Amino acid sequence: MVSLENLMLILSASSTGVLLGVGGLITCFYAIKRKNSLILLFSAMWLLYAIFWFIDAAAHFHYSTFLMAIAIVPQLIGVPCIIIFIELSRKEHVSPLKITILFILEFVVLSVTFLLPESENYDVIQGYGVHNKGALRIVQVIFLLYFVFQYFIWSYQTWRKAPLEYKRMVTWLLFGSTLFSIVTVLMYAIGGVIKLFNSLAFFANGIGAFITIIVILKDPKIIYILPFKAYRILVVDTNEGIALFKYDWAELGKVEENIFSMVLQAVGSILDEILKKGEVREIQMDRAVLLIQHDKRYPIASVLVTSKSTKSLRYGLRIFNDQFISSFYTDGIDFHEVSKFKDANLLVEKIFDFVPERRKQT
Repeated sequence: MVSLENLMLILSASSTGVLLGVGGLITCFYAIKRKNSLILLFSAMWLLYAIFWFIDAAAHFHYSTFLMAIAIVPQLIGVPCIIIFIELSRKEHVSPLKITILFILEFVVLSVTFLLPESENYDVIQGYGVHNKGALRIVQVIFLLYFVFQYFIWSYQTWRKAPLEYKRMVTWLLFGSTLFSIVTVLMYAIGGVIKLFNSLAFFANGIGAFITIIVILKDPKIIYILPFKAYRILVVDTNEGIALFKYDWAELGKVEENIFSMVLQAVGSILDEILKKGEVREIQMDRAVLLIQHDKRYPIASVLVTSKSTKSLRYGLRIFNDQFISSFYTDGIDFHEVSKFKDANLLVEKIFDFVPERRKQT
């Protein structure tokens, strides 16, 4: 007969597995549909973590130390996915130091789990389940602390730098990550002494993770708040320096406006000549970066001003420039009638749908 404590462990682990499994599947379908590799990494973490919780629940149900040991494998595979996701959502590469520390911790956890005798790692308690103890519990807590700390810091930085348009959503992101990280670790650490807190930790982990999944699904632009701040995209006639189209994601300060004035003055006499002689794609300024996309067959250049150059922005600018030309350029076109290019707003909203709006001041 299943006792109340054992039932609590099974239900908490199973419900967490269900929450993460559902969230992981939804985000996986979204990532495949939108061809978003970042979201795919995000979903892989939760799907693997769901498998971990289901095996964990089975281990408590069957009082199996073998299943409890096996459960750690999908967790150790899933955690690098979330660390890589966090790193790539901040910049274009993964920190070698952070990933090295993670793999060292995972190696220690794996070694303690499978090399130490079961009697040193687990207590099988009738009426309760399988209880981790000793060195295994210590290294698991350290491992848990390391990766959930990275997740919490990422959500906190996102919350701190979020524009007003996203403040409410990222507050929920921060709340969910706090449950998933700080609350879970504290409860799990206390669970080494007061076993009831293990079940509470499982519940907090699942609810917190599910909240963060729903927030990001509701508006995936949130994951691009940290890596860059896009200000404006501008399409110009390189022969005469006429601004054909402009779209703003953020209010520009005097510095950024001056940058664009300089670009417009240079387009007619300098920019076109530079582009004919070489593949200039970026101009570094003190407080901004100008990304330039130009097709030598046409007198049109697209310029994007941003705080940082990223692969996603460069790729988007190239696609935008190509589609702008195919949609609006014809031989003999009069570039002075700029009103005919206003529908390019639709191209921006389609191609740069990942760029956060920052029209309101924080």
